[in-house]
Amino acid sequence: MARSGEATQRGARVQNIVATRAGTDPTGTVVLAAHYDTVRGSPGASDDGIGVGTVLEVARAIESGPPSRNDVVVLLTDGEENGLLGAHRFVGTESVRAGPVVVLNHEARGNAGTPTTFRITSPNGVLIDSLAGAPGANADSLTELIFEALPNDTDFRRFAEHGHHALDTAISAGSAYYHSPLDTPDRLSRTSLQHMGDTSLTTARTLAGSDLTTVDDGGDQVVTTAPWGLLHIPRWAEIVGAITLAGIVGAIVVLQVRRGETSAWQVGAAVAVALLAAVLAAGAAWLPWWIVQTVDPGMAAPVADEPYRPGVFQFAAVVAALGVLLVARSWWGRGRPAAALTCGAFTLVALLALAGIPFAGVPLTMLVLILPAALGLLVALLLPQRDTVWPLVAITLGALGSLIFGLPAVLVSFDAGLLYGAPVAGLFVAFTFAAVLPLCEPFASTTRGLVVSATGTIAIVVVGTLLAGYFNRDGATDPRQEYLWYSLDADRGAAVWGSPDGPRSDWSEGLLTTGPESLPTAFPWREYRPMYHGPAPVADLEAPEVEILEDTTGGSARKIRLRLSSPRNAQAVGLWIDNTTAHVHGATVDGFRAEPSDDFGFLFWAPGADGIEVELTLSMLESRLGVRVADLGDDLGEVAGFEPPADRVVVQPTVAVTRTLQL
Repeated sequence: MARSGEATQRGARVQNIVATRAGTDPTGTVVLAAHYDTVRGSPGASDDGIGVGTVLEVARAIESGPPSRNDVVVLLTDGEENGLLGAHRFVGTESVRAGPVVVLNHEARGNAGTPTTFRITSPNGVLIDSLAGAPGANADSLTELIFEALPNDTDFRRFAEHGHHALDTAISAGSAYYHSPLDTPDRLSRTSLQHMGDTSLTTARTLAGSDLTTVDDGGDQVVTTAPWGLLHIPRWAEIVGAITLAGIVGAIVVLQVRRGETSAWQVGAAVAVALLAAVLAAGAAWLPWWIVQTVDPGMAAPVADEPYRPGVFQFAAVVAALGVLLVARSWWGRGRPAAALTCGAFTLVALLALAGIPFAGVPLTMLVLILPAALGLLVALLLPQRDTVWPLVAITLGALGSLIFGLPAVLVSFDAGLLYGAPVAGLFVAFTFAAVLPLCEPFASTTRGLVVSATGTIAIVVVGTLLAGYFNRDGATDPRQEYLWYSLDADRGAAVWGSPDGPRSDWSEGLLTTGPESLPTAFPWREYRPMYHGPAPVADLEAPEVEILEDTTGGSARKIRLRLSSPRNAQAVGLWIDNTTAHVHGATVDGFRAEPSDDFGFLFWAPGADGIEVELTLSMLESRLGVRVADLGDDLGEVAGFEPPADRVVVQPTVAVTRTLQL
C-alpha cells in the first residue's frame, strides 16, 4: 500500500519481473528499470513501452558482451501508474546481492523528443561522469525544478527514498498522446527509442564496469547540455561562477558609467524594465495557446493540455516573446542610452544567478546564457577606444557563445508542453535577447521602429495562431480526446456520467450537463474534487460484495476483518470509512499495512476473483460502521445504450459501481 499525496491510498497485487546477471567481482549492482503497466484504456507504447524496450535491448547487448564486473539486474515494475507500487514492493523486499545500487530508470511523458536525464540522486558526480560518456546524452540540473511543477512522478522516487543511487531519463515531446488510447507503437518515435537505447547502453556498461563504492564519495555536480555534449562542473564551481558573473557585470557597469555612457540610476531603472520585459515575454509566449484553447478547448488533449501539432504554436510563442522584447528595447531607446539597457539586463541575469544559488542548476543556466556575452563586452570595453574592429569582434564572439546555449534552450523548453514549456521558452528568449543587446547598441531606436516592432509582432502572432488553429482543427488530426467516467449507485438504482475535465465537444456537452461540483458518493476516490456530470442510464451491473469474516468489540474499540470482492471481476476495488461513524487506528489490506487516518480509504488493483481481506482496528463513534465500497472497470460498453463517438477517443474510461453499507 502507498499514499501518493492523496487521502485515498493505493494498493495492488503487483508482479514485478526481476532477472540478475551476476558480475565477476561485484562492487555493487546496476539496475535497468522500467514499468510495464499502463493506465486504463491506453496501450502504453511510449509510457512505458519505450522504457521496457530499452531495458530489454540493453540487457540483451550486455548479455552478448564480455562478463561485467558488477551485478546487472533487469527490473520491470508493475503498478507504477497506480502509486509506484511495484518499485515500492521491490525496495521493500529486494534481494540484491551486492550494494551500493545504481538504478537507470526509463520513462516517458510523450511519444517523441530527446531522452533527457532530468533527475539524478545526490551525490551525483560519478553518475554524471558515467552519463557524460554516452552518445547523445542530454541532462540538465534545472529540469528537476521544472519537473516538480508537473503533476507526475516516477519509480525514481521510491528508489531514491530507499537510498539507492538513480538516474531518471524520459522523453516528453508529443505529450498529446500521453496516457491516451493513441499511445500506440506506430506513433512512437523510432529516433527517440534508438536514442534512449544508445545512451542507456553506454551508461550501463560504464557503471557495470566501475567501482560503485566510489559513488557516495563522488561529490555533487551540476550539468547542462552543450552542442558538443554534457557540460558539468562541481557544485562549488557553480557558486563561484555566479559570484564571478556578478563581478564581471559589476565591472561592465562601472566602466560604462565612467565612460559617460550611462548612469547608476539609469542602470537601476533598466533592471526593472528588463525584469518586466522578461515576465511579459513569458506571458506573451503562453498567450497564443491560451487563446486558442479557450476558444476551442477540444484542441487540447485533456491529460497534458497539448495539441497534436504544436509546432506553429511554438513559433508563435517565440515571436510573441521576441516582439515584447523588441518593443521594450524600442521604447527604452527613445531618449535613453542603449548601454543602460544592456547593463540593466546583464545585472538582472547576474542577480538571478546569485538568488538561484540555493537551487542547483539555476546559476549554471544563467552562466551559460550570459557569461560569454558578458566576457565579450568586458573585453571590448578594455580595448582602446580608438580601436573599432576588435571590440566588435569580441562582442560578436561573446554573443555567439551565448546563442549556442540560448537557442537550444528555447527549443528544448517546448518538450515540457505548451502549458508549461511556452512560458519557460519565453524566459529563455528574454535571456538570449539580453546576450545580443551589445550588438544592437549602435542601432538607434525610433518611433517608427517601435510601431513596426509592435504591429509586426502582432500581425505575425495573429497569423501564426490562426494557422496553428487551422492545422489542429477538428478532423485534421488524430481523433480528439475526452474524459468520460460512469458510476452506478447500486443502492439507489441511479447512475451518472462524470468527468474531471469540462466538456470539449457537442457530444460530451450532451452527457455532462452540470457542474463542476464534488460527487463523493459516485466517485469516492476523487476526494471532493469537482466533477462535471450528467444523468446516465442504469446499467445491469453487480455491486461489489462485503463479507464479514471476524468482528470483535470491546467498549468503543472494534476490530473487524472483511472480504471485499467484485462479482463482475472488475480491475479494482475500493473501500472508504465514514469518519462520522468511526476512526481507523490500524489497517491491513491484502496482508499489507495501510496508513491509518481519520479519512481512511483505499483503491486496490488486481484483487482477483476471490477479492481481498481487509482488517481494521477502529474507535467507534456510532453503533454501526458506515462503509462506502466501489469497484472499477474500464469497459464503457457495459453501459447499455452507450454510443462511442465516431470522431473521438475516450481517455482513461472508467465504469464504477458503488454501494453504502452499515456494519
